[in-house]
Amino acid sequence: MIVADKYPSLFAVKQRFVAGKDYRIGSKDRGSWATIVSPHGGYIEAGTSAIARSIAGKTYNYFDFQGLRPESAKDLHVTATRFRDPVLSKMLESSLTAVSVHGMGTCSHDVLWLGGLNVELKELVLAGLREHGFIVDPDSPRYRGESPANLVNLARLKGVQLELSDELIASLFAGKRLYSRWGRCPKTNQRFADLVAAIQQALGQYERLLVGLLSAHRDAVVR
Repeated sequence: MIVADKYPSLFAVKQRFVAGKDYRIGSKDRGSWATIVSPHGGYIEAGTSAIARSIAGKTYNYFDFQGLRPESAKDLHVTATRFRDPVLSKMLESSLTAVSVHGMGTCSHDVLWLGGLNVELKELVLAGLREHGFIVDPDSPRYRGESPANLVNLARLKGVQLELSDELIASLFAGKRLYSRWGRCPKTNQRFADLVAAIQQALGQYERLLVGLLSAHRDAVVR
């Protein structure tokens, strides 16, 4: 069931709640060509913070907005088309593409819906996830991430939105704890590692594709 946001913007959330007590923002601008985002991290969509940060690793930029109060975290949810932050906007403006990680809620089975407007990267992510044994729907009925206003599409070449069912997220962790506000990393399993590897693999393939296109363009200009 889709529930309307309680606040119209991230700015409104910041005005109402206290940083460090109700929410936390973690980010790292590495000057990378790709940015990984978990806009509903912490307890809002538990598990997405760990997934996004692991995909970013030490290579890609990341932005992680965390709701810190488990009993009221959903109040801090701001939909991706209205989720704006100055730090995130700066990273996206200088990034070629982006990947956002979301939790879609319960779905009766562990499935991942793919969205976003970067068709080439989306195809690579789809292939990588299926290669690693994940059930993926590239033509989902909801949460398609096709609005140009969606934060993931603010990168220069648009991006890819990952929507994971609660069942899938739960299967990635070794225990029931998916997030800790005190910064302790939840225990993950091999399936978590496989998911991260699949996305990183797709990003690596996409980077090589871009380098190849740039090289071909330069050769054409020289001729």
